[in-house]
Amino acid sequence: MKALLRRKSVRTYTGVPVTDDQRAQLLKAAYASPVAMGQYDSIVMTVVEKPELLAQIDAAAAKQFGREKMLYGAPMLIVLATKLKGDASDNSGYSNAATVIENLNLAAVELGLGACHIWGAIAALAEDDALKQALKIPEGFTPVGGLVVGDSADAYTKRDIPDNRIATEILD
Repeated sequence: MKALLRRKSVRTYTGVPVTDDQRAQLLKAAYASPVAMGQYDSIVMTVVEKPELLAQIDAAAAKQFGREKMLYGAPMLIVLATKLKGDASDNSGYSNAATVIENLNLAAVELGLGACHIWGAIAALAEDDALKQALKIPEGFTPVGGLVVGDSADAYTKRDIPDNRIATEILD
């Protein structure tokens, strides 16, 4: 609950790289994620730490959305890609990616790293075949979500979460 109540979107980073140990712990959190029907081969994860690739992704996003620094200068981007069929079954792929990203996000909080769930840069990446190839995203997989991670001066403090934040019906 501590990580859940402190988690927030962090959009400022110091530029200090994520350590090998921190990366290993983040990946362990991702690997602990549930995936629909246990079909782990339906999702792939790419960890991008090469500054030139991060800059290319940022440039693609800026071109598509007219905004600079959509990765906020973070030293790591974790991209989740899945196989999409264009029908209702795609909900599983999107849900799988979101679940993995949330596990990564909560692990980042526990590690004291900043993190932010990314959509715009991922949408731009999904439309750029050369960039997908540079990220070694397999043919037939579509990037659907991502998380930037890195050292940040932002502190995680406990948030007051309103009980009525989400409309809820309890049927008992």
